[in-house]
Amino acid sequence: MVELSYKTKGKYDMMSKYKQVYEDIKKQIEEGKLQANQELPTENELMEVYGYSKDTIRKALSLLELDGYIQKMRGRNSIVMEHGRTKNNYLSEIKTSDELNRDEHLDITTQLDNLYIIQGEQEIMDIFKVEDSVDFYRVGRSRIIAGEKIEFELSYFDRRVVPYLNKEIAEKSIYQYLENQLGLKITHSRREISFRYATQEEKDNMDLGKFNMVAVVTSLTYLSNGQLFQYGTISYRPDKFTFVTMAKR
Repeated sequence: MVELSYKTKGKYDMMSKYKQVYEDIKKQIEEGKLQANQELPTENELMEVYGYSKDTIRKALSLLELDGYIQKMRGRNSIVMEHGRTKNNYLSEIKTSDELNRDEHLDITTQLDNLYIIQGEQEIMDIFKVEDSVDFYRVGRSRIIAGEKIEFELSYFDRRVVPYLNKEIAEKSIYQYLENQLGLKITHSRREISFRYATQEEKDNMDLGKFNMVAVVTSLTYLSNGQLFQYGTISYRPDKFTFVTMAKR
């Protein structure tokens, strides 16, 4: 694991705290002081180095990951990347039959299956790295395309950021509400794709037919300040799922 030292410099004085941390670690990576594949110090150690809160450190790390300088590892410290290795991730996209067939003007509707508040679920607390005093909206929604339920979306929203949701909002566009009504700026998400056996909730809310497996996109979604505000999964019927990526040499 690498060691960091930090000295406040004049050009950083007017920056937000998390931007100061971001710029300092970025500079050390670009200058080769932090080498590819090395682990960064823990969040607590970074708090000691920079003298800032854990929330500030997490925001800085999120921006560093977004720009391809580091990769967060579950259960481990963040890893320094060979810069540029992950920067073209935004050339990749997930396309469902909603997107693939949009030009055919199919009837696509969203059905709210459940909406309630949860608190104290260990898995969600670990993902958001919060104490059990923080609660979340749990939103389950099905998407019906051409008369078939082929997508099921399960989302958790941090209620410190999203204090209010109702049936009307959830059945339309939650993101439009967050951006237009709450003034939040949603900038990026980290996505992972996997295939697994369908859960009972997915079986109950999707027209899976003969299929017992689903394609799952798991995402962590962030605001412009690097704060994680949503964790979720979108499950797709396998025959209605296409992964499209572009790459350049």
